[in-house]
This record gives sequence, structure tokens and C-alpha cells, in this order.
Amino acid sequence: MLAEFWARQAFSIRDVDFTWIDVALGAMARGEWPAFEQRLAQGLACLARADAEDALPSEEALDAAATAFRYDRDLIAATDVNAWLERTGIPSDGWIAYLNRDLLRSQWSDDLDDILDRFAPSVKQLFAATVAEGICSGRFDTYWNALAGRAAFVFDNDPDQFRRVCVGREASASLNAAAAELAHTHAHWLSMQSAAEISARLTSVLQIESAFNERIDAIAANGRLRDIVDANRLEWMRFELDTVSFPLEPAAREAILCIREDGLTLYDVAAMSHRNVERKALALADIDSEYRDRLLATEPGRIVGPLAVDDRFEVTALVSRTPATLADPIVAARARRALVDATIQHSIRSHVTRTAVLSSPGSHLPGGEAA
Repeated sequence: MLAEFWARQAFSIRDVDFTWIDVALGAMARGEWPAFEQRLAQGLACLARADAEDALPSEEALDAAATAFRYDRDLIAATDVNAWLERTGIPSDGWIAYLNRDLLRSQWSDDLDDILDRFAPSVKQLFAATVAEGICSGRFDTYWNALAGRAAFVFDNDPDQFRRVCVGREASASLNAAAAELAHTHAHWLSMQSAAEISARLTSVLQIESAFNERIDAIAANGRLRDIVDANRLEWMRFELDTVSFPLEPAAREAILCIREDGLTLYDVAAMSHRNVERKALALADIDSEYRDRLLATEPGRIVGPLAVDDRFEVTALVSRTPATLADPIVAARARRALVDATIQHSIRSHVTRTAVLSSPGSHLPGGEAA
């Protein structure tokens, strides 16, 4: 199934076609593939442990996961699910296996390294589960978006360069060396095609990445990042927070009373309650809406809470609040990501024809109509 999937056409830009192996190679070139491989291996290891210990998720948990998956993707009726499975080529048992892996990864999240050591999957098992994992997790859509956007942006700026890049005519010695190293690192994933073809495809993908980054750097140097930061100054304001979680609301309120009335610190009440203090650094945009207004109205050193989060109650001390500036490396990186995202979405809409759509109706990708 994986060899067939790799050969499927993913998108085209004018008369240049890209397959799913190109999409995967793009993820490898950007350093994103190892995380996907590890997540897949962890899920398979968890499934092997569950089989060995007769500890598969309950039918109720699996039904709930399937329902959440469907509604997140606007697959409301059973016919919607069946049509999506048929379109993506995932068998129904492959989808169920993905849901089981996802549930088990969450259930045993603190023991994943040990489980992977004990139940490491074979390459054959990785291959068998790759397509379902990549599609159901949304990672293949993300990788598609990244390569299609980068290639379209290069085409938008210089169609002649795009064509030269796609046939590997501009590869430097360093790019050829990088392609050889990537091919070696990921050899088990690329064994289904000839070494010469993989080398050519990797070189083209690396050239697209290089040309894209050069042009993004030029745009960023012209003050575009500063404009993006200015437009997001409030949302990207950074908060440093100390948080203690309590299982019951009365315990959280008692902790706040000890801080406000008895002069104890958050660390004091955490120690007395045998709980840990978690230090977080977050932008306002990444903070739950219930917290936002309260944190904006709170001075550093003051306590916020208790706030119900899932099955616990959090008490938080505001350590510091820092305006968003381009001098902050984290803010600068976020601004660059925003620039990249906006750039590739515009380029996809303008130049990309989707020839394979994996996303569900509720998770639209930009681009032309599917062929």
C-alpha cells in the first residue's frame, strides 16, 4: 500500500507534477519526518503492548474517539465516513487501528520510551500503518501544504528558475551532499524507488526549499516582520506564569487563601500540598479565553484562579508580562512563521492544482480543484 501511495500524484503546478514521495521528501528535507516516524512507532508499540496485556481501549472509549474524529472533520453521517475512507484508500480497520494507537499513546504517555524499547515495531509494521497514520493525523496534509506552497512561491517569483530546479539543473555540491545524507538517513522509507530517482527528487526538493528560504529572507529583511509584529502586538504579548494544579476546587481556593491572607508564596502552598509548580511562557494568543482578561488585568506577582481546566483546578501566579517586540527571538520566529504561512497560502491559491485531496470536508486546503 505504501509503494502505491508514494507513486500517487499529489499536486501539480502548471505541467509539473509532484507525487506523495515528493511530499514525504519535503518533510525529510525540513527535518519534520523523524517526529512522524517516532509517533507512529510509539503508537504501534503501544498497540503491541495492549495486545500482549489484553488492554485495548474499551468499546466506549473507541466509540467516543471515532465520534470526535468524525465531528472534527465534518464526517457526520456514516456515508460521509465511508466516502472519505474510499477516497483516501484507508481500509476501515486501518482507521480503527489509528484510533486505538492514538488512545493508547495518550493513556501511556509517561511510559512511551520504555514501551518503545520493549515493543519496537518492525519496518514492515511501520510501512503497513504509515498511510493511515499520516492521513488520519493530518500530518500528510500539513506536509502537502508546505511543499506545494514553497514550490508555488518559487514558481510565482521566477517560473524559469522553478523549471530548472524541478529538473535538478541548479544543484550545488553542498545540496547534492545534503541529498545523499538524507537518502542514507531515511533509506528504509525510500527503498521502493531507485537510488537515482530518489537522489534526483531529493535534490529538487532541497533546491525548492533553498530558493524559498532565500526569497523569504529577502522579504523579511525589508521590514515585513516588523509590520507583522505591529499587527499582532497584543496577541503576541508574552506572559510568564507559575501554575499549580489541584484535583478539587476547595483545595485550590484554600491555596489562594493561604497566599492572600497568610503571606505564603505559590511555592510554599505547592510544597505543603505535595504538588509541583509548572513554569510556563505563553503568548496571549495561546492562553485560554477564560484566562486572558484576568491576566491582562493582573499585575505581576498576583494570583489568578482557581480556573477549571479539564479535570483539575489551576492556581496561577503571573511572574511577568512582556510586550511583543521583534528583538525577542521567540516573537521574531513567530512573525517569520506567519510570513511563511501567508506567503504559501497565497501561492497555493494562485498556482497549485490539487490532484489528491486527503483532508475531510471540514478541513479545507487551499488550491485549485481536484483533477
